[in-house]
Amino acid sequence: MHHFRESDTIENPLAPARLRRQFDAGWWTDFLAHSEQMSRPCVFADALDAGQARLMRRQVLDILAELGQTHKAKYGYRLWLDGRQVDELDEHFALHPLPHEEVEDWVGRAFGERKFGIILNRGEKFSPGLSQAIALIMEPALKMIGMPTEGILFTVFIGNYDMTPLGIHKDSPGKSVIHFHLGPGPKTMYTWRDDDYVTAPGEKRCNNMNIAPHLPSAAHHAFGAGQLYFMPENMFHLGMQDELSIGIACWFYNRSDHDFACELLHRVREAHLRPSERMLKADRRPVDDIATVESALSLLALPGGGDLRALMRDVYRDLRYSLFSNAGYRNSPVPREDKPEMRPDSRVVAEAPYRMLCRPADEAGRLALYVRGTKIALGNFPGLEAIVDRLNGGGKFAVEDIVAMVDDPLAEKKVRYLLGLLHRYRGIAVTPR
Repeated sequence: MHHFRESDTIENPLAPARLRRQFDAGWWTDFLAHSEQMSRPCVFADALDAGQARLMRRQVLDILAELGQTHKAKYGYRLWLDGRQVDELDEHFALHPLPHEEVEDWVGRAFGERKFGIILNRGEKFSPGLSQAIALIMEPALKMIGMPTEGILFTVFIGNYDMTPLGIHKDSPGKSVIHFHLGPGPKTMYTWRDDDYVTAPGEKRCNNMNIAPHLPSAAHHAFGAGQLYFMPENMFHLGMQDELSIGIACWFYNRSDHDFACELLHRVREAHLRPSERMLKADRRPVDDIATVESALSLLALPGGGDLRALMRDVYRDLRYSLFSNAGYRNSPVPREDKPEMRPDSRVVAEAPYRMLCRPADEAGRLALYVRGTKIALGNFPGLEAIVDRLNGGGKFAVEDIVAMVDDPLAEKKVRYLLGLLHRYRGIAVTPR
């Protein structure tokens, strides 16, 4: 349990040190006990305080503003108005939240009295502060339960709708979820085990909008601003609310071995199949003459003799390094576009709790560097791995001190290039002295 400290009144509510005190190994031990090792739904009242929930609501609005101004309809942004999904979003994006605008004020300006719901997937790509806060909160949990096979994703839910626009439904197999409820209004989640959810002949079982007959057989879990709700995988569920609220659903992504093999094959194809637009012709050869396939097979650039199992192991290793460098997040953040001034006395610091990871690349003399889930192939040089280790160890370092770690006439050029990449992919922050 988090105990109040006088310093909490003046520090950032989502400061790393504060979150690490608040959501320590003891908190997560209690979480695992109450959820019976993540096997039953639970509400956790001892979670975020009012200041933390309010700041996280602001960060969600900043995500919507960024999407509305820059990215538009990418990343699975979906909007429902009065129960109907809206396909054309230009008018909606033009009414994006403004800086310092409270969620109630933005909703009044953008929607008036209408009922609405917004679902945004891949939310971990945006708002460095929000992604960092959730990563810090989850850090002890991952050490206890292990890394989900395909990482962690989070989905943002915003609305004043009376029920989830998807009706009674199940999420993709293998996805359990921690819901960070940010308010301001409360929410109730109804859940059904398969045997408890009995549909009539001809009644739609998934995305079922005929909810009234099924509510008496559901378990219900009510939670308010700042509380956490956990739901295990493969449960039918429905969210309901009477007031405006924001929630972040943080998914632990595991799948069946067959589905995971399909994902690895997809990654092998993305990594090793060259693009081509050459059109094939009708094949006039005899039935046993399969020479036509050779032009398609020639597009495969398969290292290591083309052993498919070995390639699948390699892409899984890549995935693991990406996840571990990104605090478990499946998606990398949007790269920075700005290039900071990097004077000798500028300070660089690694972005906690993320860790940059290195391993030898396939090509001789090169190193694979993983930064917030992005893989970068670099020419190796003496001192490169020592720099990464030093940054991962914590603390602020002057650029000139990092340069001094490399015994090379081109040390300054190489180090500045390296630090520029680490900054672009959000592995480090660069500040004036």
